[in-house]
Amino acid sequence: MHGDIHSKLAEAQRLAAETEVEAVSEDGAVRVVAGPGGDVRVIDLRMNAFELSGLELGELTAATVKTATDEADRELSEAIRRTLADVFEAEREENL
Repeated sequence: MHGDIHSKLAEAQRLAAETEVEAVSEDGAVRVVAGPGGDVRVIDLRMNAFELSGLELGELTAATVKTATDEADRELSEAIRRTLADVFEAEREENL
């Protein structure tokens, strides 16, 4: 049982390191690649991004980063839930 838990926890750590989401602003000016926990890996500005004011670009970039990191957090949570679900189910059955 403990070996199974340790392998599932290692799998969860691997998923955390590998989860990656791309978000693109509606106008395509900003593209962000991020992982869970606010791990921003890439911010790519297209040429039309430079037509925006500094404030507009900052707001658009922040919103796109939030979209990417929120989705990465959701994806990771779901993947970990699936990975660990059978371990917790087995533990519940043992305790009945």
